[in-house]
Amino acid sequence: MMRYTAEELRGFAARIMEKADLSPAARDIFSDSLVQADLRGISSHGVTRLAAYAKRVELGLVDGFAVPELVTDGGSLLSVDGKNGMGAYVGAWTMDLCIQRARERGNCFAAVSHCNHFGYAAYFTERAAEAGMLGLAIANGPKALPPTGGSAPLLGTNPLAVSLPTGVAGRPLTLDMATSAVARGKVTLARKTGQDIPLGWGVDKDGNPTTDPNAVLSGGAMLPVGGPKGYAIALIIECLCSCLTGSDNGQTMGSFYDMERVQNTGFCLAAVDLSKVIALQVWNDRMAELLASIRACPRQPGVDEIKIPGQPEQETCERRLAEGLELPEAVEQELRQLAGRYQVEYMTQNPAGGGPQSGASHRTCRA
Repeated sequence: MMRYTAEELRGFAARIMEKADLSPAARDIFSDSLVQADLRGISSHGVTRLAAYAKRVELGLVDGFAVPELVTDGGSLLSVDGKNGMGAYVGAWTMDLCIQRARERGNCFAAVSHCNHFGYAAYFTERAAEAGMLGLAIANGPKALPPTGGSAPLLGTNPLAVSLPTGVAGRPLTLDMATSAVARGKVTLARKTGQDIPLGWGVDKDGNPTTDPNAVLSGGAMLPVGGPKGYAIALIIECLCSCLTGSDNGQTMGSFYDMERVQNTGFCLAAVDLSKVIALQVWNDRMAELLASIRACPRQPGVDEIKIPGQPEQETCERRLAEGLELPEAVEQELRQLAGRYQVEYMTQNPAGGGPQSGASHRTCRA
């Protein structure tokens, strides 16, 4: 088994995207977001998607040199045109602007139009948490989810992420969820690696439960998390990300894997400066006390530890920074083919168990 360092993967992704014609500013953010997903164990949003991202930029379906435009400036309420740019870059640009405005005004909410898949949502909310703020991110996506009682997918798996600072560097409290039982990308990854999926993730074209990822992705549908609750959350996100921004809704937008049309997704980001309401140290002390009481909850048989939302991903990230990342054989093969196609040197691999990366033990994991 071979492992890769995060630096190698970032550099490789950046070189591929440079050949695909993505701007220096955008490819640095994009490559970081992609590798951060793999570091955190969110492999469905990691380098497994690099080939599709590169192809979309190469074909002009994503404008690799687009610069977001602030269309409406209401001080703490903003409208941003993503100009069909790379989603991760537009998202980071917008969240950084929200953080800046929140420092001045206490809070900021931005509605972003005309954009593309932005990766995993916590990448943006944890930027806010690192600045001592509450961060919020929601986005819509192509139809994959039926309304409760419906037999046809009409809504996206519309993600929701919220991050709160805890006073511990690299350890915010983070909710990052799809409104489907799991992210659709996990089903796509299962198909790529030839694995079955658990019952409850999706149904086939006839509405029957299935463990076959092909059946879900070929005319079937994902299932909402929590039944009607997941459907309702997905619909509210859809309203904000399409009706408010003017972007397409799940029924009309392009698929990430449709190489014949742009996506035209929408998303909303927000930052709230908690220090405008309460001294940040008081907040941190109260959070520490509350989270300690959660961790101290009596445990069910076989449970070793009560964890805080976001903690498993943060621990995975810290471990992979130290030990390196293993890639599924199918993903590794795809990356090698990508290197050949774009005439980019492939990465140097390290034997499993080869020891921590230089300086990794001193790094915190942040999105």
